[in-house]
Amino acid sequence: MCEKIDLECSGLGEKRIVFPDKYCTSDDFKSVLLKEFPKLKEGGGFELLRPYGATRTKTLQVIPCPSEGYTPHYLQDTIGLHTATVYVRPLQKDLDRESSEPKCGSGPPVQCIYCKETFSHAEIQDHVDKCILSAKEKAAEREKNGSSGGQNCDRQDIINVEDSDHVFEDSCSSIQDHNEQVSERSQNSREQSHDLALEGTSNSSVLKFGSEDTEDWRTEPDLNRAGYIFRRSILQEVEDQPDLVAKMDLLKSPEEREREILTFYKHTVTNWARPLSVLLMGDSAIGDGVKRHFLSFVMSRDQYGFDLNLENCGRTIFFNGQEDHLVPSTSRLLLDSDLFRVIGRMIGHSFLHGGPLLTGLSRSLFSLLLGQKDEPAVLELEDCPDTDVTEIVSLLQGCVNLTKDEQDRVNSLAVNWDLPPVNERNRKWLAQSVLYHAVIVRREKQIRQIRQGLKDTRVLRMIKERSALIDVLFPRASAQRIEPEMILDRIIWPTVDSDDEEYGDYSLDDTYRMTGFFRQYIENGTPEELLQLIQFWVGWALLPQHLYVEVSSDITMPTASTCRETIKLPVKYSTYESFCKDLKAAVSSTETGFGLV
Repeated sequence: MCEKIDLECSGLGEKRIVFPDKYCTSDDFKSVLLKEFPKLKEGGGFELLRPYGATRTKTLQVIPCPSEGYTPHYLQDTIGLHTATVYVRPLQKDLDRESSEPKCGSGPPVQCIYCKETFSHAEIQDHVDKCILSAKEKAAEREKNGSSGGQNCDRQDIINVEDSDHVFEDSCSSIQDHNEQVSERSQNSREQSHDLALEGTSNSSVLKFGSEDTEDWRTEPDLNRAGYIFRRSILQEVEDQPDLVAKMDLLKSPEEREREILTFYKHTVTNWARPLSVLLMGDSAIGDGVKRHFLSFVMSRDQYGFDLNLENCGRTIFFNGQEDHLVPSTSRLLLDSDLFRVIGRMIGHSFLHGGPLLTGLSRSLFSLLLGQKDEPAVLELEDCPDTDVTEIVSLLQGCVNLTKDEQDRVNSLAVNWDLPPVNERNRKWLAQSVLYHAVIVRREKQIRQIRQGLKDTRVLRMIKERSALIDVLFPRASAQRIEPEMILDRIIWPTVDSDDEEYGDYSLDDTYRMTGFFRQYIENGTPEELLQLIQFWVGWALLPQHLYVEVSSDITMPTASTCRETIKLPVKYSTYESFCKDLKAAVSSTETGFGLV
């Protein structure tokens, strides 16, 4: 208890810190900590620790620091910390524990709204009197020297803002004076600060985040980074709004779950760009892993089709065609049901929350998605999934004279699409016209609905204002391929002390054997198997920065904690064949179960 009091008196005691921006950078995270613990600047860096273990055997465990540094988003989504106690430890030297401001027993620290210095509760009033007096003297001196550009004002706080514009821009507290009658210069500065700040905040760092999120994504040279900044800015704007809650009943059949998803995304919601919460009925899983599972389920249906038999064809496919040449289905039922708008909402929603994307969309549709109707589409024969049409186009593009039957086939299609019959002069032109009609004209309404769905989620604005980002929203199919090296480079293997032979009920050799089997499984896995493994491991088929492996004697089947991006392997296997069989069985349970098998 005495040590705790000493830490409190030296300014190193327990504090409650709230980060207003979950998606802030590591530098901003560090700035907040250094503001709360100024002495930490002398420590040569810091690391974070969390309590681990039962009450009697609790120890402090170092939280791994990612390459970009600690951030609230990393601690919450990757480590699983929300409202929790975290310990801060200097890296290079012990900190001075002599009593410092604010002094013990003198109240909590308070920041001066004029000079931004921090004082104890008992000292702030005396300081404010001196601070205001100093401001008056400076104002009088400037007025005397003829250098004052402001108007006389009765309110001292307005004089202070007018005399020092940087004080106004650095402090959100000046927003409170927005309606005062001040000089034009001060008024313009006030309006600019109000535009940058989020409503209802008193943290000056939010000004920086607001400006960064609304501007940088338009000029950021790295397109993937620009997409991330845009996502973050949208989610930051709506973080105070109520969550959009999606429910999925795992006890129901896949068809019933798909129907629930379509019903959810057909709802008339005024703002789809809101924080997302997912409830899994029939499963106790919680955390961000649940959201990953939901978005992975949704986007896999967009990509590969629904099991729902809406058209008496067995499955309902929204996109068909070859890899990197996918185009929307021409189904009249899907179009009349406004389901492509639902698909657009799903795509935009998953993008906003960092989920899987629709890969392999034909680039010939990009100009339509961007609203660039005057931009000619560059078409390839592979963009048309209809083999009857591609055969006719191939005939027209060839150099061999058409037979009577071939001319009849071409003319029959041309008449149906209001195109002239074929002759020697229009043959090449007709080939392009048929291909354009088959790929573009027959899918304009579908694309219009998808654009409306993207607009509902506020993602359409991103590609309209910066068209290059459409490659981020609709990546190539190769972007989803996962190679063994991509997984192995991210794995954090179990750390053990070779001096200790026994680790509970299993030995060091057991650990090496299990990790060896697992490495062999990854190295021999096909791209499809690795994709399923990652989805089982983290909740969706997207590689995180780190993947964690643990070995346990308390389980009988491989299990995954998706929120922690951790896979646990039993120690019972003596052969690779039995290990591989059980791991494949566990991975295949992703659709019917979640998290733990």
